[in-house]
Amino acid sequence: MEAVLSEIVPLAGVGMIVLIVVIPIWLVSHYRSQDRKRLHETVRLMVEKGQPVSSEMLASLSSPNSKYADPRSVGSSADIRRGVIMIGVACAMCGLGFALYYMTGGAATGPLIGSAAFPGFIGIGFVVIGLLNRSKPKA
Repeated sequence: MEAVLSEIVPLAGVGMIVLIVVIPIWLVSHYRSQDRKRLHETVRLMVEKGQPVSSEMLASLSSPNSKYADPRSVGSSADIRRGVIMIGVACAMCGLGFALYYMTGGAATGPLIGSAAFPGFIGIGFVVIGLLNRSKPKA
């Protein structure tokens, strides 16, 4: 029984990562893609029926500032948001490392805290880029 549990626990951990991270990201991108597909179908039908499609409408489809673009993915505030999330992930990994140190004696603490440096430094880079771009005037 213990051998079966030692096989299931790592699989359950990977399954939880998939359930918590991968599936919500996939769902959001899937529904966003479906919305865009419906919009393109509408434009195609307009062209087929001979209705004029204005250049402003076509420009709005490809513009990052359009209604169909994700406003959270554009600009310096998006960089700062990504950076704060990455720093939060790094802090969570460090917290897990310290918890493992006190629970098990520290066998996995060093590698876990070392691997937390990657999202931490990437997050710091995003925050710096966001702050540097925030001071630029909008054209």
